[in-house]
Amino acid sequence: MKQASINIIHLQEVPSTNSYAKKLLSGERPTEGTVIVADHQTSGKGQDGNSWESEAGKNILMTLILYPSFIEISSQFRISMAVALGIIGFLKEILPDQRVLIKWPNDIYVGKGKIGGILINNEIMGDHFEHVIAGIGLNVNQLAFSSDIPNPVSLKTISGQEYSLKDMTLRLCDCVMKRYEQLKQESFSRIETDYLKCLLGLNEWREYIYQGKTITARITGVNEFGRLILETDGAVIECDMKEIVYLF
Repeated sequence: MKQASINIIHLQEVPSTNSYAKKLLSGERPTEGTVIVADHQTSGKGQDGNSWESEAGKNILMTLILYPSFIEISSQFRISMAVALGIIGFLKEILPDQRVLIKWPNDIYVGKGKIGGILINNEIMGDHFEHVIAGIGLNVNQLAFSSDIPNPVSLKTISGQEYSLKDMTLRLCDCVMKRYEQLKQESFSRIETDYLKCLLGLNEWREYIYQGKTITARITGVNEFGRLILETDGAVIECDMKEIVYLF
């Protein structure tokens, strides 16, 4: 399987790597696998416009540019699956004794602590993808976090080791691109199977807030459109990301 080459653009400071990638794409077409890496983001964003906190020079802040014309628009969540699995694979290499999970739809957890997240922006033209901007934030060497961030962890808080951001970024890119190449080879069933194996709360009865009420439910899967499927009181519900809140 031939893997796309990785072209890294390294910046000291940007508002966000996703916004930089979007501006770059407005004027040219970088090669697939181009990665924007920044030491610091002044306006980093997570899902739903939430701010992404990162101490300058301590973490991986990157955006990957992809052209997944081979995927149907209705199946776009598979891109998120592949990126998440790439991050999971990378973390398992670094932390082989830890339980690494995906908290649907885009958070990465080690044990009960959030170590990273994904923010994907799709540009659609007609019935195909013009491009995909896959933003990744991963806590590496940061030790102190704001008190209002729930359960943050980093590689260093877990292992006690200091890591080379350059080396870690290259390894992470390699892991993500390997999973992306699986999508290109139409290994959809493997991607979906592996994703479910890493899904936080799968087949576990837990409490959630759904439509303003606390419910007890278990996650049974994710449908082709990326909606979370839960079973509760003999009924099956399908949720978009704004409809469900995890209670740990």
